[in-house]
Amino acid sequence: MTDETNEDDALDLAADTLHGDLRDAVLTHIRSMETPWSKMSEQAQGDKIYAINNACERLVRRAVAIVASGGHTPMFGRIAKFTVKDEIKAELVAPSSVGNIEMIAENIGQPAIIIFASPEAFMGQKAEAKPDKDQPALPGTDDDGESDPETPAVNPSSVTEEA
Repeated sequence: MTDETNEDDALDLAADTLHGDLRDAVLTHIRSMETPWSKMSEQAQGDKIYAINNACERLVRRAVAIVASGGHTPMFGRIAKFTVKDEIKAELVAPSSVGNIEMIAENIGQPAIIIFASPEAFMGQKAEAKPDKDQPALPGTDDDGESDPETPAVNPSSVTEEA
C-alpha cells in the first residue's frame, strides 16, 4: 500500500460513524494545543492551520473513498488508456502494492464496478484560514497594512483646536 493509503487507514474512518470520525480527527489537533490560539505566534498558528488543513484533506479523500465504495474495499487507480471495438477495454494504473496485486489476482474475470470519484470536487472552502497577525494593524489600514477605504481621510489643517 502507498504511504497515503496507510495514513488513511490509520484514520480508521467508517461509513456509519463518518461524522464523528471526522470531528475526532480535528479535535485531536485542537486538544494537542498547549497554548491558547490567541497566545500563539502568527507562525505557530500558521503551522497549526497547515496541520489541520492536511488532516482535513486526507479525511476528505478517505471519506469520498468510503462513500463511493459502498463498504467494498476500494482500489485507487486511474484509467491510462482504452480502446473501443465490440467492447471497451481499459488499462488500469494503480500503485503496485501487495494489497492491490492480491485484489486484482483474486478478481480476474469477475464483475467489477468502476466509480469515478474524485475527492478534488470536495476540496473547496469558504475562505482561506489565516493566522492572526502578531501585531495589530495600524489605525486607518486593513489587515495587510494597506490604506482602509472605509476610514475617512482627515486633513490635519482642517482640524480646529479647542482650548
